[in-house]
Amino acid sequence: MKDETEASVITGIERQKRNKKRYNVYVDEEYTCSVHEDILIKNRLLKGEQIDAQRLKQALEEDERHEAYLKAIRFVAVRPRSVQEVKMKLKDLGYEADLIDWTVGRLLEQKYLDDADFAKLWTEQRIQYQRKGRNAVRYELAQKGLSRDEISNALSAVDTEEEMEGALIVGRKKWKTVSGERMDRKRKTMAFLLRRGYTSSLVNDVMRRLSDEELENEE
Repeated sequence: MKDETEASVITGIERQKRNKKRYNVYVDEEYTCSVHEDILIKNRLLKGEQIDAQRLKQALEEDERHEAYLKAIRFVAVRPRSVQEVKMKLKDLGYEADLIDWTVGRLLEQKYLDDADFAKLWTEQRIQYQRKGRNAVRYELAQKGLSRDEISNALSAVDTEEEMEGALIVGRKKWKTVSGERMDRKRKTMAFLLRRGYTSSLVNDVMRRLSDEELENEE
């Protein structure tokens, strides 16, 4: 490739065998770079076209942004993600902070990311289907970068009866499997429920229900 003041010629465009969406670009008979087909078309990188160093640099910068965006899209397509999760993923992939901010900003504009919605979905899934308590959910959301207000709003929508029912389901299962004297079984079951993130007041209510159920069964 010649210096920035001299134009070179694109002498070859070759589709990659492993990634059909990317093309190798040859300038002055030498391999120079590879770009996504969208960038190839947008920048008119055609065989026989003249190109200088500045134009090539611009195309490569656009290609890097495009690749970061596509990788982020694939990441959020698996399941809803928080903003922090996407930032950490892109950082792990080796992208610089400016490019990460640009990519996240684009995803926010396109509504692929929304931490408030993410918090509500995560809370619902963990409490309804994973049988976790609100303390566990609060910790998990904080680890994923959610603000206190976002976490508080999500937890305020939790149906207390639904959370209680989940605690009873896992509590009954644990109660039936633990061994020992009654007080020892109670202690183990309470510890189990607390580890799952249920509040102490809810755990006490659950234990009263379980004790009452056992007494009824003994009669």
